[in-house]
Amino acid sequence: MSLTHHRRVLTHLLIAGALASGTACEEREPSRVDPTAAVFADFGKRVDAYVALRNQLADSVGELDPTRSQAEIATRAAALGKAIIARRAGAKQGDIFTPEVATVLATLIKEEYSRRSEPVQETREDQQEELPDFVPSVNQIYPTSYPLATFPPALLPLLPQLPEEVEYRIAQNYLVLRDIEANLIVDLMPNAVPTGG
Repeated sequence: MSLTHHRRVLTHLLIAGALASGTACEEREPSRVDPTAAVFADFGKRVDAYVALRNQLADSVGELDPTRSQAEIATRAAALGKAIIARRAGAKQGDIFTPEVATVLATLIKEEYSRRSEPVQETREDQQEELPDFVPSVNQIYPTSYPLATFPPALLPLLPQLPEEVEYRIAQNYLVLRDIEANLIVDLMPNAVPTGG
């Protein structure tokens, strides 16, 4: 084998080694994770775990039949609410709205409110007066004496999407996670919504 051939082989080996080494370095380099995405993923898992539990309980209460009378539908909703409360007896504020997700959501809500136009800013106090004026708590049936105020449409797309069984609501300055059918407060986040003008 000629010296030139040896040199070519050696050169090919060195190039292959360098490429392999570079690939290995790239594989070892930690992938960059968006911290907000990680927080929202954790929030999603917690919401999904709640929904799985409530759906299991909903099956045991019986299938929802929308053709039944309002009284029968209300009775089933009350039974579902009681079953969820019993199963989640140890539930507390922050189980789903963890401090991490609360920090991110509070920032998003504050930024959205600050972007509102001047006419909207001026009517904010009127809007706040329309909000339900009670202090929510976990495992509380949402008081039917208060209206379900319309959730700000510009705010909804900024928050993590929810399964169809639950929704966001606002009461005073709290962000509330509400089970729609059971009319139950699943979790809440205090000081989430700016108040005043």
